[in-house]
Amino acid sequence: MSLRSVRMPSSIRVEFSPICELFKVSVIRRRSLLVSTIDIWPLTLTGEDTEYGRCLDWLDQQERERASRFLRRQDRERYVLAHGGLRFILGLYLGLAPARIEFSSTATGKPTVAGLRPEHAALTFNLSHAHGNAMVAIAQGREVGVDLELIREDVEALKLAERFFSDREQQHVRSTAPESRSREFFHYWVAKEAVLKAEGVGLASLQACEIDWSSGSDRDGVPVRLGEYSQQPWVVRTLDCGPGWVGAVAAHGADWTINPCNPCAAATD
Repeated sequence: MSLRSVRMPSSIRVEFSPICELFKVSVIRRRSLLVSTIDIWPLTLTGEDTEYGRCLDWLDQQERERASRFLRRQDRERYVLAHGGLRFILGLYLGLAPARIEFSSTATGKPTVAGLRPEHAALTFNLSHAHGNAMVAIAQGREVGVDLELIREDVEALKLAERFFSDREQQHVRSTAPESRSREFFHYWVAKEAVLKAEGVGLASLQACEIDWSSGSDRDGVPVRLGEYSQQPWVVRTLDCGPGWVGAVAAHGADWTINPCNPCAAATD
C-alpha cells in the first residue's frame, strides 16, 4: 500500500509574503496569543537596501559576525533578513523594539529569548529558512519547532533515508513511485526536523524520531516516537507551502491549532 493513501485530509495551506509587508504591521498594540494556538509567519526573504539595512541594525554582535562569514552575498542578505524578521515578529508579542531583544540558549543549544518579564516568560519560538523563504513559529506555554524545505530532485532520497530514517520510514520511501520519491523524502524530513528543533536536539537523533502517518493526518496531527530519552508527547502537523515546498510544525501535546499569519492582513488589524 502506498503511504500517500493513508494521508487525509490535506496539509494546512500557508502563503509566503514579502518581508517588506511584515514591517508595515503595527507595533503599537502588543499581539496576544492563546495557549491553544501557534502562529506561523511565512516570509519571502527579498528586500531592498532599506529592509536589509533596517534588519542589520537590529542584529546583535554575534548575529552580525555570523552574517559576515557567509561567502555569498545572497546568503548573507537572506540570513540578515530572516533574523531581522524574527526580531520584528518577537517584538510584536513582547512589546519590545527588535534591537532590544536578547537571545540565549538552552542546555541543548535551542535559542530562547533572555530576560523575559514573568508575563512573557511562556513565549517560545522557532525559525527556519531555506532558499529565500522563511518560517517563524510563535507559541505560548509549549515548546515549538518548525522546518521548511525546498523539494529538490537532486537529493539521493534512498541513501539519505537509509542513513537517517527508521526501518518503517525507509520502507515507505522505497515503496513510493520514483517520480514522487523526493517529495516523500522531504515530507518526512521536515516533520522529523521540526520535532528535533522543538526538542532542542541535533540531527544525530533523526533515526530515533519516527513519524507514523497511519496513526494521524497531516492536518490533524501525527503523534511522534522520539526514543526513550524524550519524556514529552510530541505531535507534528505538515504545511502546504505551495508548489515545490513543504513545511512542518511540531509541539507538545495535541491540543493546538495552527494560525497562518498574513502580514498584509495583520497590517490593517
